[in-house]
Amino acid sequence: MKKLAYLLTFSLFSLFIFAADEDSGGIDEVIVTAEKRAASIQDTAISITAFDESLIEGLNLRNQEDLQNYIPATTIQPYDISIRGVGRVFRALGGDPGVGTYNDGAYSEDFGIASTDNGLYDVERIEILRGPQGTLYGRNSIGGAVNFITTKPGDEWAAEIKTLVGSEGTAEFYSFVNQPLTDKLSARVIIVNRGRGGTVEDLGLGDDLDSYDDENYTLALRWQNDDLTVDLRGNSRSYGRVLSSAQGAGLIVTSEYGGPTRRNDLMVHGYRPVDKSVACGSMVDRAVANCTVPGMDVYTFNHKGIVKYAQNLVAGVDPTTSGFARPNYAYGYDQSILNATTIGDGSSVPNLKGSDLKAATNGFNDEYFNHSAGTINVAWDVRDDLTIKYIGSYTDYLYTRVTDDDRTGNPVLDEQFHAMQENENWQNEIQVFWDISDDWNLIAGVFEYHNEIDQDLDFWTGEGTENARYAAAADYGVAGIAAADATPFTQWYTAQAVYGPLVSSAPVVGASQTMVGPYSARDVGCGIVNLFGVVPTPDFSEEHLSATCFLEGPWTGENATLRNGPNPTDGTTFVWQTENKTDAYAVYFQTEYQINETWAITAGASWHEDQKVAEENLFTYTESELSPDKLLAYNVATGALNADGTPTGNGVIRFRGLPMSRSIHRAMARDFDDVTWRLNLDYSPTDNALWYLSRTTGYRAGGFNLGYFSARPTYDMETVESTELGYKGSFLENTLQINASAYSYIYENIHGQFAVESFLGGTSTSVWGFPEADTEGFEMDFVYAPTAELLVGGNFSFTDAKYSKELIDPLGNSGVIDENNPNAPSSVYSISERNVPIKGMRMQRIPEYKASVYANYTQDTSEGSIDYLIGYSWTDSILWDDSGLDLDTSPAFSRLDIKATWTNNEENLEIMAFVNNVANKIGVRNMTSDGEQLGYQRSITPTLPRMGGISFTYKFGAY
Repeated sequence: MKKLAYLLTFSLFSLFIFAADEDSGGIDEVIVTAEKRAASIQDTAISITAFDESLIEGLNLRNQEDLQNYIPATTIQPYDISIRGVGRVFRALGGDPGVGTYNDGAYSEDFGIASTDNGLYDVERIEILRGPQGTLYGRNSIGGAVNFITTKPGDEWAAEIKTLVGSEGTAEFYSFVNQPLTDKLSARVIIVNRGRGGTVEDLGLGDDLDSYDDENYTLALRWQNDDLTVDLRGNSRSYGRVLSSAQGAGLIVTSEYGGPTRRNDLMVHGYRPVDKSVACGSMVDRAVANCTVPGMDVYTFNHKGIVKYAQNLVAGVDPTTSGFARPNYAYGYDQSILNATTIGDGSSVPNLKGSDLKAATNGFNDEYFNHSAGTINVAWDVRDDLTIKYIGSYTDYLYTRVTDDDRTGNPVLDEQFHAMQENENWQNEIQVFWDISDDWNLIAGVFEYHNEIDQDLDFWTGEGTENARYAAAADYGVAGIAAADATPFTQWYTAQAVYGPLVSSAPVVGASQTMVGPYSARDVGCGIVNLFGVVPTPDFSEEHLSATCFLEGPWTGENATLRNGPNPTDGTTFVWQTENKTDAYAVYFQTEYQINETWAITAGASWHEDQKVAEENLFTYTESELSPDKLLAYNVATGALNADGTPTGNGVIRFRGLPMSRSIHRAMARDFDDVTWRLNLDYSPTDNALWYLSRTTGYRAGGFNLGYFSARPTYDMETVESTELGYKGSFLENTLQINASAYSYIYENIHGQFAVESFLGGTSTSVWGFPEADTEGFEMDFVYAPTAELLVGGNFSFTDAKYSKELIDPLGNSGVIDENNPNAPSSVYSISERNVPIKGMRMQRIPEYKASVYANYTQDTSEGSIDYLIGYSWTDSILWDDSGLDLDTSPAFSRLDIKATWTNNEENLEIMAFVNNVANKIGVRNMTSDGEQLGYQRSITPTLPRMGGISFTYKFGAY
């Protein structure tokens, strides 16, 4: 709070120094539609960053990273955006973003698609509204709203061709043709084709990562007469890339087991606690609990002053804690490649440079989507004081990707993640704009939205020897016990009787004679028994559920009968097929009254309702747990291990117990509604100054935990209350503009994804609500144009976002459960010992400080003019996990860009050369933290390295 007070005092003092000069002139006015009607950005009482067409081109904004650098208090991940610490920290189906995205006034479900559309070409303006916009932008605008406003067809013929070539094989083509068709109808066709090679070197079997190939074809029409304007826009886009992300985040590894070395000598990850004073009789002897195996390393852990000891698991003897029983995919892989692709000393995320961008994969790193959308805007000027607008849109897209999930190029052991999503949505909105009098206006509207998302996701193995673990039928080790012609079902049940699983199928769970599939529980299991209301825990019987069904069966091998990847192969181990339908409605109004020449008041409110229905269908390979002596006996019986625990080199070593197939189905429905409001007081002491004080609320609907049978099937909505004091002023004959704001949030039930204690034992990953956070912040931006040749701009933000109440779960645990701390293994320390209090901890994905500055100087020459641009941005460190570890905190980073553009005297030819990230410094755009079964890995998605290029633009007609 002291930091905020000092910053605010200093900045306001600076403003008063300039306040004596009230002359106008200088800087071009920027018109925005942040409050649904056109107004100067300097007269709009909202914190806004706006980029008009000239600034987009001048700053060379072509992608998400370029955009992020010049927006205060904002981070942009590959698929999401966070403003002032409000965004989305998970990508699971069933939830919503925290910042609303709009294309020409129509709500967009996916910021990632909207923010990369056409490489930001042919965009008239981008508006980023910071702070809750719950009145006029109801849906998911709790953190803010982003408006992309495209260039509309004009009534004169014009055309443009632009080409760009650059680093890593960058080759891009942009063009438009604007053609009047009649005196009232005009058309605009935009064609964009963009491509680039990879920027992350793959030392494994695949192509270099983070490339793209993007095609987009757009047709826009405008029909206009004296009182009616109709805008139609449709596009078809096809996008593909070799992406640099695994299932969670990046493929670039920064740590394993809290160190710089990835283990290729461990067949399976994990620990077992040991007592150093008691020795085991042999590598396989576990007669005394927690005995120490002679000759194996003993690890000492000291967590919260609690000292414990552990050893690595003996594969096939000591059961893993995870039912998936995955191997260590780096086992036996080239250690030199593992070393070369683990960046830093492993204790924290290092300061990165472009030459550090190395990974190793097996080549499965492809992402594609096909996106088609149509939008209609109709504006009818009923009379001089009344306008009615209609906005409608339809979007349909298919998204698919395959990614290397094990972060190795190991041809023997591998695991891939496949995702396919189909999204169809449509919306209708009617807006009324009424100027009741010269001093009083009203905006009102109604909104409806329908969205349906189907996801098909799975993990699968490739063609290596590990494929046999899943592709072949399980050997249950009952030869000579079960009949020679015994069915797989009989073998499975016989094995349970012989080896005695610690955890077997519950009596109420249906059993299948054959291996189950993703929909077996829904189609068959529910007919045997619906567990809803039978097991009195939320995961089975929460009030919003309607069905909870299981079906289990033997493992008879997965032979490409389940869909996985673009070309189905065998060896699928986990499938979740989910569906989520949303019907959303809103009614809103906002009215502004000009009390006198100095004071104005704005008030508004909005009612929102989200009706959601979903189901999840899971299929998984799992192993029911055996005790160490039974697990050893089972692996010996199948011929995988010798009696002394050494591998025979034949058969498949099972790391937990008896293989089985499991299918799970849950169906759920839940409605959410809220009323948000805004109250704003404006004070304009002069024509060049605006002070405003606002109180605003925001809302994001709750959702579902889909895809992994979470202990908490649904979660509640979140809300925010914001108080903001802002100032917008022009000085020095309008050659200087300074905008500043200070704000305070009370943010409640914040959607986070973290481990919580399961009602059935162990932990479960769930989206759930942190009770409260308090955020205080200050932002300032300026534009200075002292001469016609020089333009200087920049911004600064300070954000102090911390959790202000402790998280207490229904089982009494305080804080989050740290599943991903290599210094406190989950197999060694109890849940209570691993609890991390969150009160006072900083929130995820928001830098405390952020700043940028740019300067453009224009030099006239005999043949035209040259614009020289230099831009610099700096972003503070970012926390990516609520455990608060250094391992999960990326360091501050900066970026320096330079650009020169020559324009001829006719202004129809431009040649531009640029270098972005001159110093070749790398920041972190996203990060994931893994637990014990994956060796406590940390991996990142990086920003781009140094990139340069040259472009040529030629304009025709009325440019």
